[in-house]
Parts: sequence; C-alpha cells; structure tokens
Amino acid sequence: MFLSGIKMKERVLSMNSASYFDAIADKWNVIRTEYFEERLKDIALSKTDISGKICSDLGCGTGFISLALAREAKLVLAVDISRNMLKELYREAKERGVDNLYPIRGFMDDIPMFDQSVDAVFTNMALHHVENAKKAVTEMHRILKPGGTVVITDVEEHDGYWAIEEMHDVWLGFSKNQIIEWMIGAGFQDIEVSSTGLKCKGCSSKGEYTETGIFVAKGIKKEEV
Repeated sequence: MFLSGIKMKERVLSMNSASYFDAIADKWNVIRTEYFEERLKDIALSKTDISGKICSDLGCGTGFISLALAREAKLVLAVDISRNMLKELYREAKERGVDNLYPIRGFMDDIPMFDQSVDAVFTNMALHHVENAKKAVTEMHRILKPGGTVVITDVEEHDGYWAIEEMHDVWLGFSKNQIIEWMIGAGFQDIEVSSTGLKCKGCSSKGEYTETGIFVAKGIKKEEV
C-alpha cells in the first residue's frame, strides 16, 4: 500500500530524526544531562503506581525512564525509532541484569502494540520530535487498558528555532491548552497538566541559548462499564 503525501513526509521527518539519534546514541546519557535534570525521572514516576504493572516507555532513548520503571514494574516495553538507542538500552539492561525490559523499534504515532495491552504509558522529552504528535496521544490511549494512566513529560513552548535544524525537533514545545485538548480528544479523563518546576536548557552551534519549562501531564483511560 502506498503512503499518502502527508504520511510519506511524516515518515521522512521521523527517519531523519532516527538518523540523528542513531548518531549520538552512545553519547546520549551524557548529552541529556545538559538538557534536563535527573530528578525529572522521579517526578514522572511519582504520578502513578507501577508496582507489578505492564508499562510502556515511548521514545525511550537509552532508558532514562525505562530502566527506572523496570525496578518495580512487571514488564517494560520500551519503544524508539532509533536502533542505536535501543542497542544502548539493551546493553545497559543486560549489564544491570534487568530481565523484564523489552526494546521495540517503532513509531509513537503508530505504536506496534495491541489495543488495551499496558497499564501505564510514559513518554519523556520525546513528543516534540513526533510530526503527528496529536495522533501519538491517541495511540497512547489505544494501547492502555481501561483505568490505565498516561504520563507525559515534555517542554513548554519556546522560541529556540535552532533546535528544528540541529536537534530535529518538530514542535517548539507545547502549551498547556494544546496538551489538554489532545488528551480530551483522545478520550482521557481526570487530566492534569502542570509545571515540574524544572527547566530544559540548550545551546546551538552558533551560541544561541534557549531555556524553557518542563511540564508533566497525566490522564486516565475511562474504565469500561
């Protein structure tokens, strides 16, 4: 089946992003510390009980969230479009003796998982790299079991246009209203979007400095009657 023009454009952009992250995968654990603080992980994980649950980490990278989830969750399905990021995650998991984490290559707007297959979905600092971010939110709802929780951490709106070219960002952050609208449209309830109090900082190759806030969003998939 042929892809539509829009769909093809989305996939080309996604693969450009994949190539970028493939190139920096072995350095990402160091690079990301320049952008956001380690405690962002604790804020994300505090939003729902993952003990004994099946969790998914979308746009997992080298496992910032995934490896932490694996300490308490029954199973962690870690999804990313970058093969090299997944290789780094697999290597780290193996070194730590983690046996409940499974790296999966896939797109966030077309998640390779069955409907209603996970208890909790996390995505950290990845949604702004997705061309069809609205559909990605809908996909998160699709794969969640009724009563399941989604937790999104990402950047607030900013004007660092250099990030589009140098880091393959598609969105210059998101507004609170935008995220709420997408989550409502996807079918989530009990939606909460707030600032984490943390900042994301970055500098272009030309010395352009950008600093913006990081938000955390939580939503619940309605229980079946």
